[in-house]
Amino acid sequence: MKKNVFLYIVIAVLAVALAGLGALNVRSLDKLASLQSKVNELQKSVQEVSDSAAELSTKADQLDALYPDDPTVASAAAAAGVQSDSQNSGEVAGPSASSDSQDSSSSQEAGTLSPSSGSSTFTDNSDSSMDNLLNQVQSLLPSGNGTWSVYVCNLAKNTEGSINDQQMQAASLIKLFIMGAVYENYDQLCETYDADTLNSYLNPMITVSDNDAANTLVNMLGGGDDSAGMDVVNAFCQAHGYTSTSMGRLLLHSNENGDNYTSVNDCGHFLKEIYQINAGTAESPTLSHADAMYSLLKMQERRNKIPADMPEGVSVANKTGELDNVENDVGIIYNTTKGIDLVVCFMSQNLSSTGNAQETIAQDSRMIYGYYNE
Repeated sequence: MKKNVFLYIVIAVLAVALAGLGALNVRSLDKLASLQSKVNELQKSVQEVSDSAAELSTKADQLDALYPDDPTVASAAAAAGVQSDSQNSGEVAGPSASSDSQDSSSSQEAGTLSPSSGSSTFTDNSDSSMDNLLNQVQSLLPSGNGTWSVYVCNLAKNTEGSINDQQMQAASLIKLFIMGAVYENYDQLCETYDADTLNSYLNPMITVSDNDAANTLVNMLGGGDDSAGMDVVNAFCQAHGYTSTSMGRLLLHSNENGDNYTSVNDCGHFLKEIYQINAGTAESPTLSHADAMYSLLKMQERRNKIPADMPEGVSVANKTGELDNVENDVGIIYNTTKGIDLVVCFMSQNLSSTGNAQETIAQDSRMIYGYYNE
């Protein structure tokens, strides 16, 4: 009898266990079916996103073909392509702070820019591409090697922007404005000094930055009076709106009573007008003999900064400036791959390493070129 009772109990326990397992299996099957449904919905969403990305990429390519020289359009097309590729592979593309800092040189070579922080002063906010570029340039400027100013002009769109524009030591950049003043008074000067004589000083002043030639031209502007000649240079700058530029001493003379100053904006606007006059795009030209000034800048022999890292075939018409703790270079970048010519100006002072500053100018100029033309 006891055995029968025990057997009944075992059978009852087994029945309860089997019933529980059955219920569990039913619930698991329900969850599995629900999970399968969600997977199907997710696959459908992914496919829709992929199709949309492909359509966006196609439209961007078509837009890029219509406007091949517009960097904003080119950037949009590139972004669409990246988006499409990342979505099709199931990966999410995003900026990496560590890769930005470690791979800055490769980014410069490729002409790609990473997001960066920092404030810039923009003289034209209509160009979002310029905004992005200047933020990137600012992130690449050295924080422990002097004070820096930068100006960039996209000559194809006539948009411009600057970083930390301020009056700084001109060094030999003042020779740009001596040149401008000489050509503005060229016909009058030729009445006293023949053209060959003037040209014999203009050429070395610009192409090899000859200080004696610069001082001689200033003296000629003043009719034999150095101070009067500097007044002519300063009057030229004020008349043309170069309000941060002034000449307070001759080259290599004491700065006891004054010094020579300019800004990246003043230099940039001077070079931009030279380019636009020669290209026939200047709206209200004011500079005289812009063709002659452009020719002199193209013959520049000091090529260790802006031109240093440019690709073969790309040309730079530039003027450098150096002091013990100053490294400046301003130039017109032309004969560019996509026809987006540029004006780029760098000024730096209070430097602890002039050699590193030269490398910074060369590398950043190369990156700016690549951003628009690669």
